[in-house]
This record gives sequence, structure tokens and C-alpha cells, in this order.
Amino acid sequence: MFNTEMHISTFVILVLQSLVLFSLLLFFLSRPRDNSRLRFLILTITYILYNFFSGVFPDDRFSISIYIQNIIAYLVGIIVAVYFIYYIYKEFYIYPFKQFSVKTLFIVLTVSFISFFAIPYYFTENLSLSRKLFIITPLFISFTFFYQVGKELLGLYKTSSPKNSEDRYYKTRILAGYLGLFSLSLMPLIVAIGDYQSVEQPVVNSGYIIMTIIYIIDLIHKSKLESAILYELHKDLKNKKNLTIPDDTTKKILEELNNFERKKLFLQKDIDIKSLSKKINTNTKYLSKTINDHKNLNFNAYINELRIEHTIKILHEKPKLRNYTITHLAKEVGFNNAEAFSRAFRNTTGKKPSIYIKDLSNENSMLK
Repeated sequence: MFNTEMHISTFVILVLQSLVLFSLLLFFLSRPRDNSRLRFLILTITYILYNFFSGVFPDDRFSISIYIQNIIAYLVGIIVAVYFIYYIYKEFYIYPFKQFSVKTLFIVLTVSFISFFAIPYYFTENLSLSRKLFIITPLFISFTFFYQVGKELLGLYKTSSPKNSEDRYYKTRILAGYLGLFSLSLMPLIVAIGDYQSVEQPVVNSGYIIMTIIYIIDLIHKSKLESAILYELHKDLKNKKNLTIPDDTTKKILEELNNFERKKLFLQKDIDIKSLSKKINTNTKYLSKTINDHKNLNFNAYINELRIEHTIKILHEKPKLRNYTITHLAKEVGFNNAEAFSRAFRNTTGKKPSIYIKDLSNENSMLK
């Protein structure tokens, strides 16, 4: 197309991704501190570069040698693959296995690329042979990674029962991550079969399309959450002004909350304001106002704070818990999924649980 090697499907994908990039820039500028938006912006840029270079290269009409053109095209492909995996780790709160850290993957693929593609291709000028030598490593990594992380994602998917819209939302995200990894794992297989741009670009970019859909769903979900929080704040302020609770009732509720905390009933997964109100023989309005007035928190923040404080305590007291996956640790303290746990943990401590655990382990090792 346009007198280049670019296929029509690649061109269409590039146009659509350029439009997405323009929208993302506007979104990012409105909230420059939103790391999730920044990560998706970078993901979009890497895919645009991948589609452009793999679409136009190699072409002997360019002043750049065919050798350099192929090197650039394959290197950009490696960058896209590694960054996509990094994106999945960060956005879906999947923490790398030791053998599958982003840094390790990048080093292994880069060394393999130089050793089995760049050097043989330079001396033999045989692209087909060099590609076959190099593709063995990505194929092995791809299938192993797909199996290991796919199993982890399925585990996450099974731990969240779809009792409400929130659970369904997290299940959708987890399934999307699994499908995205599946599309990425096909990249080395397609390259191994041959240089078929009309097949490679749509298949590889299907992972990006899935991430785009999930990104839009996330924006809608976060917007609804923000609206709900603002509504609750307004409602709480209104209740504070209009609702008066007898002193003896407040005292009884506070006593029941002390018992609730002492017995660690906040670790129960399905605890909510309705069930707790029923358990302590009061109504949701009285309970909400008492927590607001005496704990300076809304109900959900109150429960989350108790769970995170408990998490910090057991991490100090039981070092073996530091070896748990974030998903397992989240379940231990009553959260339905790792993402909600990580967000609550960061809100309370200012750190992600993985970083907090790492710092805690380092402190203990220095004291020994």
C-alpha cells in the first residue's frame, strides 16, 4: 500500500490506533498522575511503532540497508511483547514468577536475538535461516509463559464468585488478560510459519484491541465509582446534619464495633453494612453515622482499613506469609480479589503490597 510493503489490514489498524492515541493524550493530560492511563498510552505507542515498522520494512527503496531494517522490525516486536507482559502484570496485579520477570524476559530475548538472529543474519544474509534459529527461544518462552500465567489468571478467575456487578467486572478483566496473553503467545508461532503480514498483524493486534475494550470499561467503571463516592459523601453530610442518634444507642453500637474488631469479623468476605447492622441489632443509617462520626471513615473504608492493619500485623508476626501470592494474601484477609486488596493496601500504606513485603524482608535481613 502507498508503494510500500504495508498490507491494507496493517494500515487500517495504524489509522485506528492513531485515533486512539490522540484520545489518550487528551485523557492523560486531564489526569497526568494516573499511572494506568500512562501505561496504556505507552502500550498504544509501542503497538503503533510495531505496526509501522513491520508494515513498511523491509523495502530496498529506503536508504537504510535491508539488514538494519529487519533488525529494527524485529527489535520493535520484542519491545512490544515485553511491554505487553509488563502491562498485564501491572494492570491485573499479576506478579512475575522468578523465571518470568520483565527484566529477565527482556535480557533473554535480547541476548537470543543478538546471538541467533543478528549475528547469523549479518554473516549469512539468510533471513529465513536466522529467523528459524532465533524463533526457538521466543516459542519456548511463549508456550511456557502462556501456560504458567494462564493458570494464574484462571485461578484468579475462579476465586471471584459473580454474586454482583463488581465481581463480574473483575472476572471480565481477568478473562481479558488471559485472552490478551493468548494473542501474544501466537506471535512467535506466526513468525515461525512465515512472514504473513495479513495474518500476523490482526492476530497480534487482537490483544491490543482487547486491552482497549477493557480500558474503556475501566473508565466507565471508575466514573461510576467516583459518582457513587460523591453521592455517598453528600448523603453522609446530609445525614450528619439531619440524623440524631440517642447517646445510649451510639454507646451500644460502639461496643458492638469493638467486639466486631476484637473477634476479627471484618475478615469475613461477604461482610457489608446491611449484614453488620443486622448482626449488632441496629439500622444502616445509625451504623453509618456512628462510623462516620467516631472513626472518620465511611463503612467500606473502615472495613478496608481494619483488613490492611491486620495484614501488616500478620506480615510482621508470620514471615512465611510474605511468600504468599498477592491473590492468596488478599483471600486471607477477606478481599475477593488481588486488585481490590492492592488498591486498599496502597491507599493505607502508600506502597503496593509487593513493595511493602520486599522492604519488610530487607529490613529483617539487615537486623540478623
